[in-house]
Amino acid sequence: MPGGDTWRESAKNNAMKVRASIKKRSADCKIVKRKGKLYVINKKNPRYKQRQG
Repeated sequence: MPGGDTWRESAKNNAMKVRASIKKRSADCKIVKRKGKLYVINKKNPRYKQRQG
């Protein structure tokens, strides 16, 4: 389908997961607080990105 994104293609863009409870998934994960929200960031494996709220 030209020009259209399937859900699989849009999931490849490292979309952030929004959760009620965030946890580190690897030793490289860092928990940071920005603008009152908690985030998990991981530069080595960006699929682990999370935001609480």
